[in-house]
Amino acid sequence: MHTKTLILAFILSSTALFGQAQQETLFKNAKVRGGFGGPIFSWSNTKNQTGYGAGGGGGVVFDRFFIGLFGMGETLDNPTVGDKHLALGYGGLWMGYTVPAHKVLHLFTSLKIAGGAVGVAHYDQDWNFEDDWNDVAFVAIPEAGLELNIAKWLRLSGSVGYRFVNGFDGWQNYGKKDLNAAVYNVTLRFGFFGK
Repeated sequence: MHTKTLILAFILSSTALFGQAQQETLFKNAKVRGGFGGPIFSWSNTKNQTGYGAGGGGGVVFDRFFIGLFGMGETLDNPTVGDKHLALGYGGLWMGYTVPAHKVLHLFTSLKIAGGAVGVAHYDQDWNFEDDWNDVAFVAIPEAGLELNIAKWLRLSGSVGYRFVNGFDGWQNYGKKDLNAAVYNVTLRFGFFGK
């Protein structure tokens, strides 16, 4: 009796599974429109010292939305102890949205979520970069700005964001929250962005 009941239940559940409607997905109606890659340059100010950063990123374009990966490195301009600089390196997920993307000048917004490290960098006379990473960090940067369509294959954006850094224990006169700061970015995106 139990065997027949189990077999009937299995057949009914299998029929129900195959008879369900098509599965919905987040990007169901979004079509891949293109992809891009390019350099990112950033500036920030922490404890009256300017941070200079450089890196790059790339992604896949779905209509007005994009998703990809990026990486950045930044050092503060003035040595705090001898010739040592505080340095920050991070990389991870990059998501963004443009409104309306087809206009020559339009709004641009993105969110960068990354893992990285904070440490002390040393520059010798030959500009060799030596680092001693000591704090693993989580970094999140929401940003917004303007983007200029220079050509079908090139976009230039300028944005302002805020960098949240968690995991930094402090160093010399820098406290745990001192790397949380406004960040200014210039980004070049080379690629194909769709119609």
